[in-house]
Amino acid sequence: METLRVFTFAPGWGLPSVGPFALKLLAWLDHQGITYRQEIENRSDRGPLGKSPWIEQGKLRMGDSDAIIRHLAAQLGLPDPSRCITAEQAGNLGLRIAFEERFHQILEWELFVHPEGCREMRAMILAQTPPLVGRLVFAAMARHFGRQLHARGIGRLAPAQIADEGRRLLDALALRLAEGGGVLDRDGPGLTDFAVWGQVAPMLCWPMRTPVAEHAKSMPDLRTWHDRLLRPRAIRPSALAAAAG
Repeated sequence: METLRVFTFAPGWGLPSVGPFALKLLAWLDHQGITYRQEIENRSDRGPLGKSPWIEQGKLRMGDSDAIIRHLAAQLGLPDPSRCITAEQAGNLGLRIAFEERFHQILEWELFVHPEGCREMRAMILAQTPPLVGRLVFAAMARHFGRQLHARGIGRLAPAQIADEGRRLLDALALRLAEGGGVLDRDGPGLTDFAVWGQVAPMLCWPMRTPVAEHAKSMPDLRTWHDRLLRPRAIRPSALAAAAG
């Protein structure tokens, strides 16, 4: 099989990528023992769908983490991890959607609209680009996410309502983890764990004191689950070197 190249946002906050969907994909690849080369690309517009992550393998260029996972599973003769054939799997699909759609909006709001998140993201971008370019890039990103979050609904809510919704989702996640003995998938960490973890891990790791992230950090069961999923996925030296370059 030709070399699998996985393009992600740079590492940060002790994570192998700051991209939630890249974290899901990297975790699934590592769990399956699939060999790949992580390539750092902070410009998602260079990908085939204009978003991160994406893969390149020979002449193939593919975006969307779910489509990538389904493609690689079929290529390697593995079961489709996103297919629902039991009621439990259908429930897990609902949990993935709740976190990858609604909670993801809350994550973006805390990063690009909340003052604490804004300061950190601006500093990160300025550290990676010339000052004038960095200021323009951050201003464009902040406008983009502000408009997008307003259009999708979460940006129309008051900050206290956004924080309350994020906490409720985290509380529901903690209940599911307790019911499942510390994982979401019955047979051990699987796609549901990796997908939801990808959304929650940045909040558990970033230094900003944003309200939903602070709630996540106060929950020991979430911390234990996060440590279990992160431990086998130390930041690869090649990824760090690419980010530094």
